[in-house]
Amino acid sequence: MKLIIFDFDGTLVDSRSLILESHRIVFSEFRLPLPMPADCLSLVGKTLDLILTQLAGPAAPIRDMVRAYDLLLPQLRADPSFAEKPFDGIADLLRDLSSTPDIVLGMATGHTSLTVAPALAALRWRDFFRTIQAADMAPSKPHPAMLLQALEATGVKAENAIFIGDTTYDMEMAQAASLRSIGVSWGYHTSDQLAAAGAAHLASTVDELRHHVRALCSQ
Repeated sequence: MKLIIFDFDGTLVDSRSLILESHRIVFSEFRLPLPMPADCLSLVGKTLDLILTQLAGPAAPIRDMVRAYDLLLPQLRADPSFAEKPFDGIADLLRDLSSTPDIVLGMATGHTSLTVAPALAALRWRDFFRTIQAADMAPSKPHPAMLLQALEATGVKAENAIFIGDTTYDMEMAQAASLRSIGVSWGYHTSDQLAAAGAAHLASTVDELRHHVRALCSQ
């Protein structure tokens, strides 16, 4: 059996609008200078507390800000202008892979369980994934714990698993867990960054991603 583990933001869905608007509202609420969009997006993938510590500084009320985000996200997701949007072709890829014999899907995300679950429900994707590893279940990426827990939950060995992500944190996490990795270039870090961080393969389109996944699964 093969296990294919996906990152969420920047890999499966475009969440730029949601991320930037949530930062704008919360930083304004706490009367903090709004960070540059590029700085916000470069940190996507890490846990929210680490992101906020880097963007707002360690003296900021990080716990209160995290709670504010947790309350805000459902409101923003209810607005089509800000809800996560699947990248073209991703839904079909997930549907095809999840129905393929001897392939199971997993997820490893910087979201907490409480914040990713409504997003998956809205997208009707929850049943695609055998295991979902979230930020409240393990240390932040690039620590390998989420991937190791996904292996344990599915009974798959590392050599039979693939991790797909869009950031250097994803690629570094895959290396630390001894998983093969595919970096996708439509997310938050560039192909050059992904390659430098250890991506074994790079995909610039969903068709290329499908090709790499099928080739690795046939080995």
